[in-house]
Amino acid sequence: MENNELIELAIKAKKNACGLTNYKVGVALRTKTGKIYTGCNLGSQNGLYNICAERTAIIKMLSEGEKEIETIALVGGPEDELVFTSPCGICRQLIFDLGKDIVVVCAYMENGELKQDIFLSKDLLPGGYIMQE
Repeated sequence: MENNELIELAIKAKKNACGLTNYKVGVALRTKTGKIYTGCNLGSQNGLYNICAERTAIIKMLSEGEKEIETIALVGGPEDELVFTSPCGICRQLIFDLGKDIVVVCAYMENGELKQDIFLSKDLLPGGYIMQE
């Protein structure tokens, strides 16, 4: 599966996002075994809870016994728009914890064309926290 297919799944997942703001995020991740998990940002209308799309997809993955992400694609923006969106700091750390070389694809529209900025998890969080044993 190419990045474009993950991006399409992320766009579909974004439609399920809810919360206090109009900013919606969708994610699709592929594990090293080839399984796909999607997620969207979720929050209550009163603001008592919120969870990012990345964490939603990762929690689904982990709860099914998968542990290794190969690629994670995300899209975000108000309603039907796709603007450059990257993982928040908490999600960057979580992705980093799961692997230093996970491919992170941030997709967005620019001048009517779908663009992809591609990073490695270690580049999104230089100096990320590593637990010492």
